[in-house]
Amino acid sequence: MRNVKGCQPTGLLVIDKPAGLTSHDVVDRLRQILGSKAGHAGTLDPQATGVLLVCLGSATRLARFLQRHDKVYEGVIKLGWATDTYDAEGEPLADPVIPPPLSSEEVQAALDLFVGTFEQTPPAYSAKKVRGQPAYRRARRGEDVQPEPVTVVIRSAELLDLTEDIIQIRIHCGAGTYVRTLARDLGEVLGCPAHLAGLRRTRSGSFCLRKAVDWATIAETTPEALKKRILPAVDMVPDWPAAVVGDEGAEAILNGHILEAAWIVERRPGVSNDASSGQHGSDGWVRVVKANGAMIAAGEMVLGGLIQPRIVFQ
Repeated sequence: MRNVKGCQPTGLLVIDKPAGLTSHDVVDRLRQILGSKAGHAGTLDPQATGVLLVCLGSATRLARFLQRHDKVYEGVIKLGWATDTYDAEGEPLADPVIPPPLSSEEVQAALDLFVGTFEQTPPAYSAKKVRGQPAYRRARRGEDVQPEPVTVVIRSAELLDLTEDIIQIRIHCGAGTYVRTLARDLGEVLGCPAHLAGLRRTRSGSFCLRKAVDWATIAETTPEALKKRILPAVDMVPDWPAAVVGDEGAEAILNGHILEAAWIVERRPGVSNDASSGQHGSDGWVRVVKANGAMIAAGEMVLGGLIQPRIVFQ
């Protein structure tokens, strides 16, 4: 697929990432196809699939706001042995054992123990920084890696299916939660070693698989057709309020000036697309938009009701 020259696309592509690709692989390929700056908002492990948010152009500066949103995952947990990475890519820590007989009620009760806010220790093979480097790099060099525990929140944990050695779950969790660690810890509660055998992210914030571009179709479409699937920057943070400006206000913003109240022709409230998306409000951030709905800047409210532009979309 050839590169597209000209103005860089700006906005968001929701991708259904396949297994076998890193999040960086996906970003790099889209950068080549669209000829645009790109970055993802929330890493998926190579063998994990599902929703990956790829920000394009100057909208990459909105990625940090998307990263903090809640996620929903469907996971497959294999009972019988644990691994050093807590997933199927790692080395077994011991010989397999036969899982004990478990009822659905027992497994759901164990899952319920993890609902709430608690301290979770990330896997040694993870991107968490340890002494300035990703933990997985130190672990692969044979170093003794012990990432610091972090505070995570799991809002719900639902048992989907149970067989003799397989547990299928759905997790609604806050940013930074490792389902791999949950799989390992669940096994300990159930009295049987376990690891995460499969993971699919079905939602990130308000963005779900229904809005995602299937990776297999990307190789078959044209860059221009793919551009039509890009969500505009204004839809990336729908929970932020909007300040609508006319030509004078737009010119002021594009020149880096503070937006005065006189230049605002309308104020609109933010609306979350889904009450369960885990979006955290604007925290004082505002979308600055033109009458046609195009977002020209992201700004912060300052004293006196003024808006200081922080991110400007040319």
